[in-house]
Order: sequence, then structure tokens, then C-alpha cells
Amino acid sequence: MRKTLLFVYALATSLLLSSPVLGQFPAKTESSQMRRVKRQVLTSTSLPPIRIKFDKAFKYVGSQRFILYDRSQVEQHFFVNADKEQRIKRMYMMQFEGYLPKIKAIYDYPLTKTVTLGGQTYIVNSEGIPNVPAALKQNPQSDVTRAASFLESKGYRISESIIFQRFVRLVDDAKRNEFILLYVEDPGTGASAENEKAWQEFSGRALKGFRILK
Repeated sequence: MRKTLLFVYALATSLLLSSPVLGQFPAKTESSQMRRVKRQVLTSTSLPPIRIKFDKAFKYVGSQRFILYDRSQVEQHFFVNADKEQRIKRMYMMQFEGYLPKIKAIYDYPLTKTVTLGGQTYIVNSEGIPNVPAALKQNPQSDVTRAASFLESKGYRISESIIFQRFVRLVDDAKRNEFILLYVEDPGTGASAENEKAWQEFSGRALKGFRILK
């Protein structure tokens, strides 16, 4: 499954297959009209229709759109909490992704742990990445690397290691479009595979920083 390793190496930054062609969308597209951010609220009118409000501790730093591996179109939005040196301490990334019409494929995830958010079921998982630069280097064409490059272009710095929690759901019956909400944190909290309590606290923080509006 192409997304499993993707987010396990995922985001080493601020979220994915491999072709040398990575084209930018035009400045004005249907996608840009579908989604906007105002006063800490991200609004998407389709795929999926959703409104998410983020805590004021997180600053909206922008979005980017691109074609991934010549297979799917991706739109990413970033809300960041950073220190005075612009090192990212916590972050949310929203990723709207869908296969291009010419591609015959669907998204397929094993149904493991789930959580209900805003009346919808999301598959959820948590991971730690001890060496972010190495993870990014393994797949320099991924959406994860594109996210990292975008954040760095805005002057933000990514920690050498990160922990993250990912919430993902398919948003159409054909299973050709998905929505991902990714929470990333500097591992200074002490969360680790051997520290279950710290992981639980980390998961609590991931859910605390946003709210899905009716």
C-alpha cells in the first residue's frame, strides 16, 4: 500500500509514488476555489465538504498544490506553532488528494484503529521518525518532501526527529479521493514506543488543537 510507508516516513516536516514530472497547478484552479482559510478556519466545499477551526497557537502559513508522481493531484495546507528561531514545535498539515482521471486506481487502507471526528470515521495511527533527513532522502520526490521544502521556503526549521499522528478517510464512494489531517510534534514530550502514557498524552494534544465545525 503506497501510503503506508509514505506516512511512516511521513512528514519529516512539514506529507507520496515516483515520476520525474511534478507540475504546479495554475494560480487559479477549481481546487483553489474549493478551499480557503479565514480566521483560523479552513473551509473546504468538496472532497470533502468540511470546516476545521484551529487553536490560535497555530499560525496559518499557506498552502501549495502539485501533481504527485504524475498520478494524483495534491493540495496541502499548514498551521504551525514554532519557537523564536522558527523551529517547528507542533504543526497540522491537511492534505486533499485524488487520482487523476487517466489513472485507474483506488485508495485502500486496512481498517485498524479508528476515531470519530465530526460524525465521520477516520483511520488513525501514530509513528515516530528518529532521523528526519534520512527519511526524506529515501524518497526525494514524495509529498512529504514537498511539504518539508514548502515549510523551509517559509523560513521554518524541522527537528531532526519528529512524532506524528495521522487521521485519514476516503471521501468518495469510488475511493479515488482522500483527506488526511496530520499532527506533527517535536519529540521533546518523551513519547516513545516504550512510553505508552506519553503516547496517550501526545494523542490527546493532537485532538485538542482543532475542532470540526458543524
